[in-house]
Amino acid sequence: MKWTEKSERGSESLMMLFAWLARSVGRAFCRVLLYPIVLYFLVTDRIARHASFEFLQAVKGHPAKISEVFDHLYSFAATLLDRVYMADHEFQKFEVSIENQHLVDEALKKNKGCLLLGSHLGSFDLMALATRAMDPRPLNIMMRVDPRSRLRRIAGIDDSLLRVIPLGAPNSLLKAYEALTLGEVVATLADRIEGRSALPVQFFGRSVMMPLAPYVLAARSGAPMLACFGIYEGKNRYRIKFIEMGVYPEKKSRICELQSSVDRYAQLLEEQAKIYPFNWFNFYPYWDEERAPL
Repeated sequence: MKWTEKSERGSESLMMLFAWLARSVGRAFCRVLLYPIVLYFLVTDRIARHASFEFLQAVKGHPAKISEVFDHLYSFAATLLDRVYMADHEFQKFEVSIENQHLVDEALKKNKGCLLLGSHLGSFDLMALATRAMDPRPLNIMMRVDPRSRLRRIAGIDDSLLRVIPLGAPNSLLKAYEALTLGEVVATLADRIEGRSALPVQFFGRSVMMPLAPYVLAARSGAPMLACFGIYEGKNRYRIKFIEMGVYPEKKSRICELQSSVDRYAQLLEEQAKIYPFNWFNFYPYWDEERAPL
């Protein structure tokens, strides 16, 4: 099963009711309401349940407990609730720390922009919203625009206020390249494939394909790359982490020469996933998706 084939579950009217309750009644009450909601999805969403079991077993080295799967799904649900408040710029409700902000500053001094490699470890949306609220520099976000998506719209995330570069469009990479040449920041997801251009990597001892496009973009533009994560640490605590990639693909790199960059990102993703396993928000068979390298 491909990740693009797994649609959002749940009634739109119930989502809207929950968003209204979040704004009207408050976060503490809604976090309690999440328990029966998460239990319902634990029982009824077989794909998400099995994906959680599979990932937690890979991280821990032994079969996961059903209580751990519940905690995993609850962590995801809690971040969905918090999107409502962050979309409304209510960051005073949260403790948001930014780790290694200086790496972005140093990268931008080179006047070649900065390419941030995000993932579904933590929330890419939360990282983008928090960064936009706390940092005035232009942030361009490469993301898949799904017309079926309801969660973002109901949460109040207005994509028109974000500088979105839709993935899959013929000029997506060109727009990102132009932004980098202007010295701007471009953020993209590097853990899921959009299209067929990919290279194999080892992730928790198993082979998986990861997208090639971010590294081609970095090579052609000469922009420094940083891995970034928007991590939920529990209760009202979030952490935005920037990590040095330490690899610098040459401008004329061939596809095979970009392998070290993809391997490095997979290594960093695995290291962070071991620290924050309940932040892994890929609720589909991650290793089993049919993917073909370029």
